Amino acid sequence: MSVMNQHVAVNPCLNTNATLGIDKACFSILNEYNRSFTLYSHLADCYLCKDVPRAFLPKGENTTLIVPTKFPLHIFYKDKLGEWCHTTYNFKEHGSYGWNISAEQLCSNIYTIREPINSYLPIFAAFMVFVLLTILFATVKVIIRVVKGKLSPDNVHDDLDELQEAETANIMIRTNRSSTRIRSVDTFRGIAILLMIFVNNGGGQYMFFNHSAWNGLTVADLVLPWFAWIMGLSITISKRSELRVSNSRGKIILRCLQRTIILILLGLMLNSIYAKSLDDLRFPGVLQLLAVSYFICATIETIFMKTHSQDDVLQFGRFTVLRDILNNWAQWLIILAIMTTHMLITFLLPVPNCPTGYLGPGGYHHFGEFANCTGGAAGYIDRIVFGSHMYSKTQNPVYGTILPHDPEGIMNTISIILVVYLGVHAGKILLLYYQCNAKVIRWLLWSFVTGLIAGILCDFDKEFGVIPVSKKMMSLSFVLTVSCFAFLLYAILYVFVDYKQYWSGAPFNYAGLNPIILYVGHIVTKGIFPWAWTLSHATHWSVLAMNLWTTTLWGVIAYWLYLKDIIISI
Repeated sequence: MSVMNQHVAVNPCLNTNATLGIDKACFSILNEYNRSFTLYSHLADCYLCKDVPRAFLPKGENTTLIVPTKFPLHIFYKDKLGEWCHTTYNFKEHGSYGWNISAEQLCSNIYTIREPINSYLPIFAAFMVFVLLTILFATVKVIIRVVKGKLSPDNVHDDLDELQEAETANIMIRTNRSSTRIRSVDTFRGIAILLMIFVNNGGGQYMFFNHSAWNGLTVADLVLPWFAWIMGLSITISKRSELRVSNSRGKIILRCLQRTIILILLGLMLNSIYAKSLDDLRFPGVLQLLAVSYFICATIETIFMKTHSQDDVLQFGRFTVLRDILNNWAQWLIILAIMTTHMLITFLLPVPNCPTGYLGPGGYHHFGEFANCTGGAAGYIDRIVFGSHMYSKTQNPVYGTILPHDPEGIMNTISIILVVYLGVHAGKILLLYYQCNAKVIRWLLWSFVTGLIAGILCDFDKEFGVIPVSKKMMSLSFVLTVSCFAFLLYAILYVFVDYKQYWSGAPFNYAGLNPIILYVGHIVTKGIFPWAWTLSHATHWSVLAMNLWTTTLWGVIAYWLYLKDIIISI
């Protein structure tokens, strides 16, 4: 919570010509009691946090503060005699609120002086605009078809060998879009990359379009793991195709290594944009995390994948319904061994001056007792290995000042391997079973099982449970949760896009064809016109409009690449 000087020139709450910022409200406290107090507070999202002094409340005076509205605020006041009036209140954006302290009412209710605005109206308006544009586009398309006499839909066969050609290992090549592809894969990938662009540019400054403070799950937390998951599914398709044309497994692994090295170098180049010098160049990153997890899973698949599975029914007999698992028992043993190692390090590695197995953010967490334990074993390992070459943002908006913690660090990279391999397994289901029902039922079962295990681990609660859901830590419950939603979403997309063909996947399938161009491009052009500009007065309306414009512009670029038959991959 920000405490502002009462001078009208700097406090918007006391200046009728000034405007409050995004997710801010005014809070006036009138102290009519015969002694002074100190106001303490912490955000309700800050679990087990110590309260921090926020303002001095002189007797007989009115103190006006600017308070945050993203999360409910726990407040109370105290003096040398004790603590008074613990209360949690959910302030609303641009509202004005009052609280009176008097001999008659030491603990009065917080009341509204000025009504807040509706912060979610911009989202509703944007949604309606996109719905109307979609209807308009579909209507125009139908009219054009009527005029040209082409109302009959194209016949697209559900034959996987015709739907998807092998992903090429060549770098930056031009590929004709007439190649048949599994559209649901491109659509899923496009959803992930466009969502990533939207949230990376601010997501309209909405809480659920920003990453969780530590534990919990938001839309922003889903995008990177979803991209890793669909990358895993693509590994299955591409490696099966490469092996079927009798390529040497060793050569395939070397190509995987080549792709990994290029992605890591590209990630370092992007990180250098924000580095002041080589001394603080961040080594981990999104592309680095994807590169390492890709190489591990692709190598495992290249070594163990069976190229022909037509005899599986005879091989597994009554257990043929489980052949997607039995066919890959060796791969699963390796993945489980990797995850077991990750868990043992997380919960057994001693960290100096910190409790063993600590998974929290440090800072104010646990009443400030573990302020220098950010990230537990994962954070400790990254700080030793990378030093100053890691994500250095140390001010957490909820938990205060914390030690550097890299969300794409070593332990998190190991953890994301499970997400990638669950995507690989989704691809196995796609290839091994030829009936739509057989595929969809298995994807839904995997969604249920991964979601159930995640729920048990976190006790179906944000903060409690053995392993809370945390994107910052890429906790086991988190990777299972995001995989649960990935299986569910892909099952829906497969039915609507590839099987029933109710939807072509547009516009997301265009973005899914060139994700690397869109990812690199949106990082390089961040804050540059015409993708973005400086706002004189930021509101949810203006920020959301700009972020949607940025995302839409990259969608248009993806469509242009599609029209030009350009697919650029690594």
